[in-house]
Amino acid sequence: MTRFDSAGEATGHRTPVLIVGGSLVGLSTSLFLGRLGVPHTLVERHAATSIHPRGRGNNVRTMEVFRSAGMTRPIQEAASVLAANNGILQTPSLVGDVGEWLFKDIDPGGGVARISPAGWCLCSQNDLEPVLLKHAGELGGDLRFATELMSFEQDAEGVTAQVKSRGTGEHTTIRADYLVAADGPRSPVREQLGIGQSGPGDLFHNVSITFVSRGLADVVGDRKFIVCYLTNPKADGALLPVDNREHWVFHAPWHPEHGETLEEFTDERCREHIRRAVGVPDLDVEITGRAPWHAAQRVAERYAEGRVFLVGDSAHEMPPTGAFGSNTGIQDAHNLAWKLAAVLGGWAGSGLLASYGAERRPVAETTSARAAARSVEHSHPGYAPG
Repeated sequence: MTRFDSAGEATGHRTPVLIVGGSLVGLSTSLFLGRLGVPHTLVERHAATSIHPRGRGNNVRTMEVFRSAGMTRPIQEAASVLAANNGILQTPSLVGDVGEWLFKDIDPGGGVARISPAGWCLCSQNDLEPVLLKHAGELGGDLRFATELMSFEQDAEGVTAQVKSRGTGEHTTIRADYLVAADGPRSPVREQLGIGQSGPGDLFHNVSITFVSRGLADVVGDRKFIVCYLTNPKADGALLPVDNREHWVFHAPWHPEHGETLEEFTDERCREHIRRAVGVPDLDVEITGRAPWHAAQRVAERYAEGRVFLVGDSAHEMPPTGAFGSNTGIQDAHNLAWKLAAVLGGWAGSGLLASYGAERRPVAETTSARAAARSVEHSHPGYAPG
């Protein structure tokens, strides 16, 4: 990084790969590059990893690529609290034996073991990201949180980026051979590159409510679901366990297209909505947080411009139903990382990098359409397609 010493002389920082964004996909990119011995720097504007339980379903292919980086045991340890949870329940309330299982076992009969050394794993993003951060750092990743990308320029030889420490305000410069943008669905990098998106766009909106309830576990009983869709027309939503004991998440429909604001989701409104949805009028509910999210179906028209590549949500958006988005992004990272390693290591020509978009973009188009269809099949709260 370019800093100025006491004599006013500039010093510089050079890195083969600069990763912008340190969430699930950015950290996965760092992990896969580190495993292959590729020096790199990651900048993330937030001060720490996610504190919100989301992006929890890691499919078999994702666990295969994590296994290649020696991550099976650390991830399983982080996921142990939800190891017994399986299936998706749909019911008008949780009182009594009502409703139906959309599916009760994600791997009935254990058939996956016959075709893969890995298995499906339920690990929330807030539990998975710290594990990725730890191991990416141990593999040599230069991981800089509370550091924001301000601008970048590229030329035939590389990319020059200006970044800012959000703690000190210091502006510095990074020179990289390649830049990987893992900076989310409203990606400033994608916007600067002028890369458009295809697809229907916004589909629906929810507010994710975290809460504590010590009595809810008794109501749920032995129904250890991944998610429960509660279908009371006056209080629908999706309930997700965090620890199966007292910490929970509830996704409530939000309709900003009708003028509904986030300020209307007061603690009292959220508390009463959850009680009606569950079916227990006096359920103990302590609201601990809320965060809006937007389900959309969009895919970038191209995955690269020169020496800059898009991964994860910067390249594609899809509804969370089925956990397709995070898995597609992690698998983007794995695909791109070994190709960057090959080119930087000199055992492949730069033309190999063109295969990244050619291989991954069709996957996103197909998968985003499947995620939207799954949202219809599961009657996801707030989604009423035309």
